[in-house]
Amino acid sequence: MINENSKEFAFYRTTLEKLVENAPVGFYVLEDGNYLYVNAYYADLVGYSKDDLINKHVTIHQIIHPEDCSFIEHDLDKLNINEQIETNYNIRKIHNKGQIIYTQTHVIIANHNGKITSFGTVMDITKQKLVKQQLEDGSERYKSLFLYSPDAIFTFNREGKFVSANPASEEIIGYTTSELLEMSFIPLIHPEHVENALKHFEMALNGQTSSYHLIVTRKDGVLIHLRITAFPMRENGEIVGCYGTARDITQKILYDQQMEQLAFYDPLTQLPNRKLFEDNVDQLIHTRSSNTQPFAVLFLDLDRFKAINDSLGHHIGDVFLKLVSERLKNNLRKKDIISRLAGDEFTILLPKTDQEKVIQIAKRINKIMMDPFNVSGHSVTVSVSIGIAFGGNKEETVHQLIQQADTAMYYTKKYKKNSYTIYSKELDIKSAYKLKIERDLKQALEKKEFSLEYQPIFDMQTGEVSVFETLIRWNHKELGLIPPSDFIPIAEESGQIIQIGAWVLESACKQLKTWQNAGLPPFKVAVNISTKQLLHYDFVESVRQILKRTNLDPNWLELEITESFLVDDVELVKESLLNLKQAELSISIDDFGTGYTSLTYLRQFPLDKVKIDRSFIKDINRDYNGERITAAIISLAHSLNMTVVAEGIEEEDQLQFLKCEGCDEGQGYYLSHPLPVNLVKEIFLNQSNLK
Repeated sequence: MINENSKEFAFYRTTLEKLVENAPVGFYVLEDGNYLYVNAYYADLVGYSKDDLINKHVTIHQIIHPEDCSFIEHDLDKLNINEQIETNYNIRKIHNKGQIIYTQTHVIIANHNGKITSFGTVMDITKQKLVKQQLEDGSERYKSLFLYSPDAIFTFNREGKFVSANPASEEIIGYTTSELLEMSFIPLIHPEHVENALKHFEMALNGQTSSYHLIVTRKDGVLIHLRITAFPMRENGEIVGCYGTARDITQKILYDQQMEQLAFYDPLTQLPNRKLFEDNVDQLIHTRSSNTQPFAVLFLDLDRFKAINDSLGHHIGDVFLKLVSERLKNNLRKKDIISRLAGDEFTILLPKTDQEKVIQIAKRINKIMMDPFNVSGHSVTVSVSIGIAFGGNKEETVHQLIQQADTAMYYTKKYKKNSYTIYSKELDIKSAYKLKIERDLKQALEKKEFSLEYQPIFDMQTGEVSVFETLIRWNHKELGLIPPSDFIPIAEESGQIIQIGAWVLESACKQLKTWQNAGLPPFKVAVNISTKQLLHYDFVESVRQILKRTNLDPNWLELEITESFLVDDVELVKESLLNLKQAELSISIDDFGTGYTSLTYLRQFPLDKVKIDRSFIKDINRDYNGERITAAIISLAHSLNMTVVAEGIEEEDQLQFLKCEGCDEGQGYYLSHPLPVNLVKEIFLNQSNLK
């Protein structure tokens, strides 16, 4: 997997910059006639330093011959806002020392909101120009140039047969001069280029000069790329054939292809990258007419890819991403464009479609991605969250469409998983709600809007309270009571969970010490810890300091972590847990069964308790398989010397089943709802309900 901050990405970027800087052709970037970038070849070609060109001491208008400016300006005048052209120019440039340089320029010119930007490559064709003039002149003094030119020089009769060929022709094409004089040029041309070659040959016979690109087959069978210049051959005022020069540009073509691959394609999957994808969407937006079918942008994110990457290794993760790319390509239409944006994020452009077809495609993607992947001998299953945005009018921008699809994907990932969501403005409202939550979280502690409630966990055999789990509540002054499911993920994303978590931990320890001093029966207090807290560089020390400030014995504090955390940065998590155990704290694994771990996997961590997720408990007396799974978890956890807690007990039958299976502790609304501080004492009057 490659991201923009990785060493691998930096390597590809540095390589691309070196290729451009050291290319055997000139390369430049202009904005409104001023140079933004030139490579060494271009600066040397026109005789200026790069600094003089880039810092506006010299503009393009000082370098292009005045007589050649008019047809370039003509093209610029026709260029509308947000349009671009790609073309070739044969233009003269003026060297710093005054001499004329004949060049062939391939350029892309774009008008972006009135700002004219040009990207061009430049070849020096001065020698070819001289050859052309010398051959047309027919002077004896140019014979040496014919013999010693590094470019191929040849003549054809009106039937296309070779009449002459210089030594460079033999070197480039591989046939001897005598062999060429027995041939027509047609057999040398790649089949796909024959029509173009004949067209330019006819142009020369009609008195026109032209320059074009051909692919030719050498005598040894190797394909080479040639830049051909063809012009009429006259004798006594009549056109009797064609003169031509040919330069081998194979290396330049390969270089250009390599540059394009690095600039527009993801190096891992070979899919189009963000830049190329955005260009395709933007083109579709601006070419779409009123009677054109709509198009759709899909934003895909692999669910829990990080867990796969961390548990199996980054190499396996990279192989997996390649397989995902292939599976997507094999299940979409040829006209659909798939892109890898970054990490495990993909986008798909579906042109000429409608909502019904898009939904069918989204469902198919969800289905095919659930089939296991064989990744270097590992069976890997992953689901995908999809967001969909439809292109409707030219007022939309590519960035708005991708953002809309991203917003819809985020909603899928949070509330559905392995499904899809079509973007609507309602999702923007939810995004605004999320932003308000994130903003107001920063002041919630200061405004004392947080409070704690405590839900008892009972010993299944004695019926006594053994632990109180600490639960945070946020009473917002405008929005009222905000569910933890709304603000905890946002606190995690923004990093505010560090400060909030520290407040919860210290408040719970302080409250437990108060209860102990008041003479309540002995029990522990459990506090949920996020992965960001756990992996924070000074978390263990901060826990020690809280225990010291509150004068609480660490044996009375239990820290709960969610199962999914155990596959995030495994070694760091293990190290942090070991340090907590050395501080004499108890550690439990929460929501077990909802992630990718097994009890045998948990053996590598210093855990004391396993809390079975409520999704298993609710199936008791409804699903025999669910009951067997619950019983198996209890049995295996006991064999690993772990205490077992059942979450979400809501019925008497569930309670009795768990007691019969030997579950150690239980928690749920059937036993007790979470309690505010002032009601905790009352629970000890009713704890005999379990007996």
